Amino acid sequence: MKRTLGALLGLLSAQVCCVRGIQVEQSPPDLILQEGANSTLRCNFSATVNNLQWFHQNPWGQLINLFYIPSGTKQNGRLSATTVTKERYSLLHISSSQTTDSGIYFCAVESQCSPGTCSLYTNPQLGSVPLPATTTSRGHHSSICTV
Repeated sequence: MKRTLGALLGLLSAQVCCVRGIQVEQSPPDLILQEGANSTLRCNFSATVNNLQWFHQNPWGQLINLFYIPSGTKQNGRLSATTVTKERYSLLHISSSQTTDSGIYFCAVESQCSPGTCSLYTNPQLGSVPLPATTTSRGHHSSICTV
């Protein structure tokens, strides 16, 4: 007997992160997916950034850096990411979603600033999550859960 599993993709908080004048916002606010469906997350940022990264934190708390993508498009299996710096956005596309995609997804940006004037910013909603040593501003995060 075949059983169709579903997945729920929902934004856990409706916050916008603003650090040193840069707003980072991730969308959509809520999205419901069936297993095998495609989804795209969007990360908008209000100023020029040096780089952008997409992260996945699985249900066991393991943090996975999916993409380091300052500009252009990259693909890794069923995942692809595109960053358009001039238009100040990045997309994370998940094709053929699977239950292993469960977890929290978020983007992180590094702003343009002079050396010594930047420090690491974490999202208090996520607690202490180890990040690379970059000046990071995180906005919304999305959760994928098996239902």
